[in-house]
Amino acid sequence: MHAYVMTRGTLRRMDYAFLGQSPPDRWWETVGSWLFLDAEELVVSRRDRRTTGLLLSGIPSQRRDVIGTRIRYTVVVDEVHDDPGLATWLIRCGLEDEARERLGRALDEGYDADYVDAWLAGTGSADSASHDGSPQEVERRLLAAVREGASAAPDDTAGGNDRRGSWAGGIQDPGAREAFRIRALRLLQDSRPGIAFTTHALGTTEGAWRMAQALSLEVAVLLHDSDMARVVSLSQGSAAATAVSGGKAPIPVGRRDASRYRSPQLLILAVTLALAMAWAIWWLTG
Repeated sequence: MHAYVMTRGTLRRMDYAFLGQSPPDRWWETVGSWLFLDAEELVVSRRDRRTTGLLLSGIPSQRRDVIGTRIRYTVVVDEVHDDPGLATWLIRCGLEDEARERLGRALDEGYDADYVDAWLAGTGSADSASHDGSPQEVERRLLAAVREGASAAPDDTAGGNDRRGSWAGGIQDPGAREAFRIRALRLLQDSRPGIAFTTHALGTTEGAWRMAQALSLEVAVLLHDSDMARVVSLSQGSAAATAVSGGKAPIPVGRRDASRYRSPQLLILAVTLALAMAWAIWWLTG
């Protein structure tokens, strides 16, 4: 398991970047078109039997940049299934504001402004014997902060019945959040590939259905900007009718068939009237 943290520094030139090392594979870009990493997003992915990943963004810091904007963290953990307690805590942080705030405070303790600014300025941070300024130290601080929260968190490892197939729900719906938690845990415990993520980029069932069709794997998605009150299946059979009709009433078959025969009748009538008018003109002028 390896963990990575992205944040920014105080000065404007110290933009968001990973401290220490960057993830070798940006696996979350599979759903990158539907992620706003400057907002609160959660992605849990299993690509194969041995490869899992978790991304959590929008973690608030108490630090602010030079113009007063609040700074955020993004945390990425590869092979996160190796530490179930840590994984379930991060999933909770992705679904609950209070837990995310607590994680942000723990990260601030490990990454103060001077430490972050030194890394982003390219000088590292070796200000004492305990700070060796290495990428490994960045990871140690990150894991220590996350595990501190995980140790005090309730046990969330108990699962339930995972909904089959791809589906979407609103993040405000408690039932959808619980279904998402169960799916995320299943992705970490099972070997079946799939992905579960939250998004600010989609707001409708049709948009979620189009997203699911664009992916080649099973997906569960929670929509931040939606008033969906229940979980909706995104399987092709159940959503295709909605996508085709677009919510409009279908054309009645009888009316459409009648119009097929109306055009020849009108043509015959027009020709008859034209002939009658021509005969009348000939008779009057003759």
